[in-house]
Amino acid sequence: MRTVLGIDVSKSKSNLCLVSDDGEIITEKKICNDLNGFEVIKSLFSEFTPEVIFEATGVYSRKLQYFLELNGIAYTCVNPLKAKKEMDTLRVTKNDRIDSKNLAILQLRRGYSETKLEKKIYLEIRRRHRFYQSITEDSVSAQNRLHKVLQETFSGVEDLFAGTELNFFRILTIFPHAQLVSKLEVSTIAIRISEVMNRRPESVLKRAEKLKKLAVKTAVSVETDSYAIDEVRYWAKRVLDLAQQKKDLLEEMYQVASELDELQIIESIPGIGNAGALGIIAELGDIRRFSRPQKMSAFLGLDIRFSDSGKLTTRGFITKRGNSAGRKLLYRVTLSIIAASRWGNNTSVSDWYNRRAKDEHNGKKKIIVGAMDRTLRLIHHLVFEKEYYLVR
Repeated sequence: MRTVLGIDVSKSKSNLCLVSDDGEIITEKKICNDLNGFEVIKSLFSEFTPEVIFEATGVYSRKLQYFLELNGIAYTCVNPLKAKKEMDTLRVTKNDRIDSKNLAILQLRRGYSETKLEKKIYLEIRRRHRFYQSITEDSVSAQNRLHKVLQETFSGVEDLFAGTELNFFRILTIFPHAQLVSKLEVSTIAIRISEVMNRRPESVLKRAEKLKKLAVKTAVSVETDSYAIDEVRYWAKRVLDLAQQKKDLLEEMYQVASELDELQIIESIPGIGNAGALGIIAELGDIRRFSRPQKMSAFLGLDIRFSDSGKLTTRGFITKRGNSAGRKLLYRVTLSIIAASRWGNNTSVSDWYNRRAKDEHNGKKKIIVGAMDRTLRLIHHLVFEKEYYLVR
């Protein structure tokens, strides 16, 4: 007899509903999400050998997944949105007990295939990459807070470098206030900043002269003994520490992923680079599990959706029902591939984009989304054929 165990996973408790092949409830239970509760699932599996189904609920369902994998219990983990669409009825009554039963009935009706387990290496790369993204967000936040306090102590210093360089933050740890610079000679300033800048003496002297000019004309709102000085030094050091963490983590990720063939294959595409290749592997996982590039697009929420009715016709828009972090990463990677074509590193993606964008005057967002889809096609082809991209 076919049986199905539906599990509705919450933060601390889970509802179980075991049903037979005719939809009759065999037993219902409510368990805690701990080892004692999971042992109840194990005993039910030993007695009835049911198909196990539950919704992905983020960190709450991962403990259950890990327990099932350790005990060799096959399971089906469904997308919550997909399950909701399938289980929606005209009746609006909803609770955890009903959800567990409906999940079991859904598996009886649909017969979803078992969830394939990802290799540990992909899970570890993804975990590191998500932490890398968190550090990046913290760095952006620290830079914004530094910018805010600099408006009071040394707003002009932001013109010292054309872009954002780590030397900028190192200099701020020495000179957080304009008046600390304006009262010194250029030669003295050069000696002080040479301690933190790994540059030629001529370059350091030139930077010291510019720093002096900026300090002389900068208006401030606090004195040199203000606590704002400590704030500037703190946030500057915070940015430097986070930058070092990012560098170390990127090297660690690369070392972990070095045994994967697809890393060098994806890196061979002009414009992607180490960080981009690692990010794609982290968010997509094993690319070989996608039989077609269209499935990769759907996984990232790039599949096209139409909403036509009567005389109303639409041109289509992406569903965004997928991995949002992966979609954001792919957007940046695609822009990097397009930018690389300016230096002669043309690809099929950049060629397609440049042809379409040439005559477009109403914004290029849709063209970039199309280029993202072609990036996925290119990656899928190269990985499946085990080919490196040859720059034309």
